[in-house]
Amino acid sequence: MNFIYDIVLNFNEDYYSFFEWDKKDNIINIKKIPLFLIDKDTFQNMKYNKVTVSKDFIEVIRDRTFTYSRVKVGLVALVTNGKEVMGVLFNDKGVLIKKSSLLLDEEEEVIDEINYDKIYDIDIIKVQKKKVDETNRIEKEKKKFLIKFISKETNNITLKYLYYDYFEEEEDNIELIKNKLIKEIKNNWSKKLNKFYDTVKIFNKIIN
Repeated sequence: MNFIYDIVLNFNEDYYSFFEWDKKDNIINIKKIPLFLIDKDTFQNMKYNKVTVSKDFIEVIRDRTFTYSRVKVGLVALVTNGKEVMGVLFNDKGVLIKKSSLLLDEEEEVIDEINYDKIYDIDIIKVQKKKVDETNRIEKEKKKFLIKFISKETNNITLKYLYYDYFEEEEDNIELIKNKLIKEIKNNWSKKLNKFYDTVKIFNKIIN
């Protein structure tokens, strides 16, 4: 096992490149963290899908990472395919729950450390394929907000107005309104939905 020292990580449920980091994110200053060179398929699965690793690997990384603030960060490690590096955070059941990219210069330094490492075989016991979402971070967060708002909204007048505002047609069936709007938000992100997001934010501000 190799260790990397003095880097920063920014864990999120979705993988974001370092240039999508936000100043409000919880950036963690890592003092020491284990690094594993893995094959490209394992790396891709970890980056884009929901995976579960064996308990054996969880025990390998348990209590191996330290922060400068001494705050516990959980079951974390760095993984690399030799070209990219990613921080991974697991729960006790071995489910990969959060991921982090690295700053460009720090990623390059990490890759330089694995020239003579052997590929480590991480035992993945379950892979749940996720649909690749090509929207950027801002758009993903807008999606989450809209879906949450539409799902929880109980005012039928508001829902009917929003439906008409977007589809330019009337509809009285509230269940259909919610289902159709959520489906559109999930699958057909566009400039029109960006404008729709602004409208919903106004409604949300009025309600709250």
